[in-house]
Amino acid sequence: MIEKRIRELAEIEFEGSLGEAFDHYSRELRAISRRLVFEYEMAAGDSEAAMSRLKGHPLLFGLDAKIQARIVAKRLRRAQELAKGLEAEARAFTREYKKQFLTGRA
Repeated sequence: MIEKRIRELAEIEFEGSLGEAFDHYSRELRAISRRLVFEYEMAAGDSEAAMSRLKGHPLLFGLDAKIQARIVAKRLRRAQELAKGLEAEARAFTREYKKQFLTGRA
């Protein structure tokens, strides 16, 4: 589903009214970002729970599965934070365009 949305994002052409095109691009990018934030949040929780159940697994060589699961899931939480940053930058993109090109014009 996200691949389809990225394709739709790539198909937005920056011609005609650039303000409208940039607004549309920003909205689509924010939508993708929100979906990524949600997906990474769910994946981090689900994967941590699944890995925590590996306690006593012979391949872990007696290491604490819960600590290792927390460390691995932390990577997904970092990705979640990056997706939140992407959403914020998508908002800033449109604001910056308006500030640089549309303010002060009569």
